[in-house]
Amino acid sequence: MEEKLYFSPANYGKGAKRKQEKPAKDHRARKLVIFLLFLIIIILIILWLLRGRTTISGQYPENVKNESLVCSSNSLIPPKMTYLDSSEKEVKISAIFRGGTELKSLFLVYSLAFESGDAAYAAEAKSHAKFNESLYTLNYKVDKFDNKFARYENNLSITLNISKSELDEASAPFFMLTPDDHLKITQETLSDFKQNYEAQGFKCESTI
Repeated sequence: MEEKLYFSPANYGKGAKRKQEKPAKDHRARKLVIFLLFLIIIILIILWLLRGRTTISGQYPENVKNESLVCSSNSLIPPKMTYLDSSEKEVKISAIFRGGTELKSLFLVYSLAFESGDAAYAAEAKSHAKFNESLYTLNYKVDKFDNKFARYENNLSITLNISKSELDEASAPFFMLTPDDHLKITQETLSDFKQNYEAQGFKCESTI
């Protein structure tokens, strides 16, 4: 019998492989196109939502620097503490302002030095009682102004503080303020307070 020999072409079978790999490549390309379309749609939606709106970066309102005013005197006596005096004394008033135009808080420190510890002790007891009486007459509580009486050896200091919201015509004298009837205290600026205290004989310094 005659044997027939069959020889495979040189590239036999490779075309089939190409046909099998082609769909895989098409599938990847299709996924990439779908992803890009999805991304574009998301961007368009975000742009549409932001339409007509203004975005602001940073803080609003802007940070406003606090300014301070410090006034001191070695001869003046707080009008609400005229019962307390010594040859060595100092009254210091510190005020904090928001941007120099709006008062935030006031602090008063009245410091005195006496000849002895016993004299300082007696002065503390007397001043504490008298101060509470002045609070009582105005229907204030005994802890008004967060008042503190501190004694060390022959030294005595009285500290008061108040916020803008508590400051009025009744509380102003405790901080040696002489308000003008035509000008509300809470509306005064740092310059107004400085002028007020310097007119009484204080020496004042400010950060402005």
